[in-house]
Amino acid sequence: MSDNAPVEPQPEAVVNNPPSQNENQSVSLNVSQAVNVCAAGLLGCFFLPWINFFLGKPSGFDFAKEGGKWLLFSAIPIFCILTIIAGITKQSQRVIARTTGELPFLILGYALYQMGRDTLRIIEFGGWASLALGLTLFFLSRRLK
Repeated sequence: MSDNAPVEPQPEAVVNNPPSQNENQSVSLNVSQAVNVCAAGLLGCFFLPWINFFLGKPSGFDFAKEGGKWLLFSAIPIFCILTIIAGITKQSQRVIARTTGELPFLILGYALYQMGRDTLRIIEFGGWASLALGLTLFFLSRRLK
């Protein structure tokens, strides 16, 4: 027998490595970016018309200037900015983003309490967009660390 016998190739070992930390960070980073975009959108909606009164279409900014019982409107830009700053500085956004997302619904609940069901008929684009972005922020915040 000769020493030149054919050598069968050895099967390569398959190693199942867990996802690296960079892959986990990129997923979290994408959610964080989406949260920042939603918070910026909600901040923009603050300046759009929220309801349609017979005398005009006031924005969230107009309500915030009134103060008093509509002071809750002032929290929207504050919490939006805090959410964006937390995302930029790579701090945890979970609690602040959830709170920011809840604000339009708290305002809607208060408006329904003050003005009744007719409130839903007079909501303008800024109000509906704020509710949609708030809902998105609320659910995205659940995916954050």
